[in-house]
Amino acid sequence: MGQIDRIVGIGAIVLGIALAFLSWRLDLGDWKMPGPGAWPFFLGVALASIGGWLFFRPQPPVGKSFFSTPRWGRLAIGVGTLFGYVLILEPLGYILATAIVLFVQLHWVEDRRWSTSVLTAVLAAVISFWVFGVWLKVLLPAGIVPIRAGV
Repeated sequence: MGQIDRIVGIGAIVLGIALAFLSWRLDLGDWKMPGPGAWPFFLGVALASIGGWLFFRPQPPVGKSFFSTPRWGRLAIGVGTLFGYVLILEPLGYILATAIVLFVQLHWVEDRRWSTSVLTAVLAAVISFWVFGVWLKVLLPAGIVPIRAGV
């Protein structure tokens, strides 16, 4: 498993750097008015960073297999919440639907404590709503929470 992680890590680093370089040439803009290359640039940096983490992280203990751990149930919950997100986004609205999905992902998939899951889910939903709805003016569904953005 360690050798595969290193190969995937190198691939992610190379692709991330290439994406960041090509995005840079598209014009990044500035913080008030992001250009067409801003979002791909940040994705390239994130991809390269994750690749670096995969390449340099400590290797897991030998003898443990991916299939020997009970991860299939968590995978089913993770995929199910993503499909559920599509169904609840419009009726509940962006903030509430995102907070619920993130809570389920953090608590039941990632096995985080209740308090950590709630706090992280609410903060991530509110911050992402502010970034996309207020700052970037993306129209997001309000649902039952009477907060509109992107107008």
